[in-house]
Amino acid sequence: MIASRRAKKTAAREKTEPPCSSLVEHCVHRCGDEDLLRDLCQIFLEESPKLLQKLREAIAAADPEAIMRAAHSIKGELGYLGAAKATQAAQELEDMGHEKNLSRATEVFTLLDQEFTGLRLTLKEFAGAVS
Repeated sequence: MIASRRAKKTAAREKTEPPCSSLVEHCVHRCGDEDLLRDLCQIFLEESPKLLQKLREAIAAADPEAIMRAAHSIKGELGYLGAAKATQAAQELEDMGHEKNLSRATEVFTLLDQEFTGLRLTLKEFAGAVS
Protein backbone atom coordinates (compact mmCIF):
# COMPACT_ATOMS: atom_id res chain seq x y z
CA MET A 1 0.00 0.00 0.00
CA ILE A 2 2.79 2.45 0.92
CA ALA A 3 4.67 1.56 -2.26
CA SER A 4 1.51 2.23 -4.29
CA ARG A 5 1.06 5.70 -2.77
CA ARG A 6 4.74 6.47 -3.31
CA ALA A 7 4.48 5.37 -6.96
CA LYS A 8 1.49 7.69 -7.48
CA LYS A 9 3.37 10.62 -5.91
CA THR A 10 6.41 9.91 -8.06
CA ALA A 11 4.32 9.73 -11.23
CA ALA A 12 2.70 13.06 -10.39
CA ARG A 13 6.10 14.63 -9.68
CA GLU A 14 7.57 13.33 -12.96
CA LYS A 15 4.71 14.99 -14.86
CA THR A 16 5.56 18.38 -13.37
CA GLU A 17 9.36 18.17 -13.09
CA PRO A 18 11.59 18.66 -16.08
CA PRO A 19 13.76 15.99 -17.68
CA CYS A 20 17.49 16.22 -17.05
CA SER A 21 18.03 18.25 -20.25
CA SER A 22 16.11 21.17 -18.75
CA LEU A 23 17.22 20.55 -15.18
CA VAL A 24 19.46 23.61 -15.07
CA GLU A 25 16.67 25.91 -16.24
CA HIS A 26 14.39 24.38 -13.63
CA CYS A 27 16.97 24.92 -10.90
CA VAL A 28 17.68 28.51 -11.94
CA HIS A 29 13.96 29.20 -11.84
CA ARG A 30 13.59 27.50 -8.43
CA CYS A 31 16.68 29.05 -6.89
CA GLY A 32 16.43 32.49 -8.49
CA ASP A 33 20.17 33.09 -8.05
CA GLU A 34 22.36 31.68 -10.79
CA ASP A 35 25.61 32.26 -8.85
CA LEU A 36 24.26 30.45 -5.81
CA LEU A 37 23.09 27.63 -8.04
CA ARG A 38 26.58 27.35 -9.58
CA ASP A 39 28.03 27.07 -6.07
CA LEU A 40 25.49 24.39 -5.13
CA CYS A 41 26.29 22.48 -8.33
CA GLN A 42 30.01 22.65 -7.58
CA ILE A 43 29.45 21.33 -4.05
CA PHE A 44 27.30 18.52 -5.45
CA LEU A 45 29.97 17.66 -8.02
CA GLU A 46 32.60 17.46 -5.29
CA GLU A 47 30.57 15.61 -2.65
CA SER A 48 28.30 13.29 -4.64
CA PRO A 49 31.03 10.82 -5.68
CA LYS A 50 31.89 10.31 -1.99
CA LEU A 51 28.25 9.68 -1.10
CA LEU A 52 27.78 7.33 -4.03
CA GLN A 53 30.93 5.40 -3.01
CA LYS A 54 29.61 5.04 0.56
CA LEU A 55 26.38 3.64 -0.85
CA ARG A 56 28.27 1.29 -3.20
CA GLU A 57 30.33 -0.03 -0.26
CA ALA A 58 27.24 -0.44 1.92
CA ILE A 59 25.53 -2.49 -0.79
CA ALA A 60 28.65 -4.62 -1.28
CA ALA A 61 28.72 -5.25 2.48
CA ALA A 62 24.96 -5.93 2.55
CA ASP A 63 24.67 -3.42 5.42
CA PRO A 64 21.04 -2.21 5.53
CA GLU A 65 21.71 0.55 8.10
CA ALA A 66 24.57 2.01 6.07
CA ILE A 67 22.49 1.75 2.88
CA MET A 68 19.63 3.58 4.55
CA ARG A 69 21.92 6.41 5.81
CA ALA A 70 23.84 6.84 2.56
CA ALA A 71 20.70 6.72 0.41
CA HIS A 72 19.01 9.27 2.67
CA SER A 73 21.95 11.68 2.28
CA ILE A 74 21.99 11.24 -1.48
CA LYS A 75 18.22 11.71 -1.68
CA GLY A 76 18.52 15.04 0.09
CA GLU A 77 21.22 16.26 -2.29
CA LEU A 78 19.21 15.19 -5.32
CA GLY A 79 16.02 16.74 -4.01
CA TYR A 80 17.59 20.20 -4.08
CA LEU A 81 18.33 19.73 -7.75
CA GLY A 82 14.91 18.43 -8.76
CA ALA A 83 16.28 15.18 -10.20
CA ALA A 84 13.12 13.09 -9.87
CA LYS A 85 14.30 9.71 -11.21
CA ALA A 86 17.52 9.74 -9.21
CA THR A 87 15.67 10.90 -6.10
CA GLN A 88 13.18 8.04 -6.52
CA ALA A 89 16.00 5.49 -6.85
CA ALA A 90 17.64 6.86 -3.69
CA GLN A 91 14.28 6.68 -1.89
CA GLU A 92 13.87 3.06 -2.94
CA LEU A 93 17.32 2.22 -1.61
CA GLU A 94 16.59 4.02 1.64
CA ASP A 95 13.35 2.04 1.99
CA MET A 96 15.19 -1.22 1.24
CA GLY A 97 17.65 -0.47 4.00
CA HIS A 98 14.86 0.38 6.41
CA GLU A 99 12.98 -2.81 5.54
CA LYS A 100 16.23 -4.86 5.49
CA ASN A 101 15.25 -6.23 2.09
CA LEU A 102 18.26 -5.79 -0.19
CA SER A 103 17.16 -8.17 -2.94
CA ARG A 104 16.96 -5.37 -5.55
CA ALA A 105 19.64 -3.08 -4.12
CA THR A 106 22.21 -3.74 -6.84
CA GLU A 107 19.62 -3.24 -9.58
CA VAL A 108 18.34 0.04 -8.13
CA PHE A 109 21.89 1.24 -7.44
CA THR A 110 22.74 0.68 -11.13
CA LEU A 111 19.81 2.91 -12.11
CA LEU A 112 20.88 5.55 -9.56
CA ASP A 113 24.45 5.44 -10.85
CA GLN A 114 23.25 5.94 -14.43
CA GLU A 115 21.10 8.90 -13.39
CA PHE A 116 24.06 10.35 -11.48
CA THR A 117 26.23 10.12 -14.59
CA GLY A 118 23.75 12.14 -16.67
CA LEU A 119 23.15 14.61 -13.86
CA ARG A 120 26.85 15.17 -13.25
CA LEU A 121 27.45 15.85 -16.94
CA THR A 122 24.63 18.40 -17.03
CA LEU A 123 25.84 20.09 -13.86
CA LYS A 124 29.49 20.12 -14.93
CA GLU A 125 28.47 21.91 -18.11
CA PHE A 126 26.39 24.42 -16.18
CA ALA A 127 28.89 25.00 -13.38
CA GLY A 128 31.79 25.36 -15.80
CA ALA A 129 33.63 22.55 -14.07
CA VAL A 130 36.62 20.98 -15.77
CA SER A 131 36.18 17.30 -16.59
